[in-house]
Amino acid sequence: MPESDFKEGHVEADSFRVRYLEAGQGEPVVVLDSTAWGWSPLNDALAKTYRVVVFEVPGMGSSSPNTTSGSVNDLASTMVQAAAAVVPGKFTLIGTSFAANVALRQALLAPDSVEALVLISPTAIRPAASSPTSTLDEMKARLSAHPENIPSLPFGLIDNLTQEQALAARLGGTVNDSEVEGRLADVQCATLSLFGLADKTVEPEAAAIYREKIPNNNVSIVYDAGHLIALDRPEALIDAVTDYVERRETFIVGRQRQIINP
Repeated sequence: MPESDFKEGHVEADSFRVRYLEAGQGEPVVVLDSTAWGWSPLNDALAKTYRVVVFEVPGMGSSSPNTTSGSVNDLASTMVQAAAAVVPGKFTLIGTSFAANVALRQALLAPDSVEALVLISPTAIRPAASSPTSTLDEMKARLSAHPENIPSLPFGLIDNLTQEQALAARLGGTVNDSEVEGRLADVQCATLSLFGLADKTVEPEAAAIYREKIPNNNVSIVYDAGHLIALDRPEALIDAVTDYVERRETFIVGRQRQIINP
């Protein structure tokens, strides 16, 4: 299902006008994602079977700069309200990178709504803080196992990405979130955490922390992928996430570390 089949909508939440795209029918799946690196094929794959609602987190994607939210928890509270207005009831929640941090907080704030949680390259747990990148080439090298394969980005998308990085830095998204780390045991829903084996943004030790502290957590490590798994290994990401959304507790990985090979 191509991006053009997704219908655009808006919802008011916390004085933000939150944009979202929606397609598909079936059990609801809520996605918090950035479009700065292009449309994720995962959204299309999920919309073949599920009702998929992709929210643009305030301050990310093509939205206006967010100078209002004072913390990741504030952002998560906004998304709790937005999701409740568009997708009442229970849903599967998916977040990528900094948006995965927001999704994690959302699951803690609204446990009765989040039936399953998928964290793709989450950055909340950072055993070592990363230094900022100063050029687009450095950014590509930090985020992808194959930066040479990343397409050239239009100027507007570069601005979007810079805006997102500034938001994450302002809200503490580039350092370890010790407060949320201490609350991982409170995550009540079935959870899948995915990391690229060649991720230069999140240290390998982080995967073990998620696996150890979230009670019902599966961890999958994607071979030959960096932080942007959707760009480096889109098929592997689609296979893992769609399988998990369908199976949840019977997901093939079980509560162990698995490397997904080509």
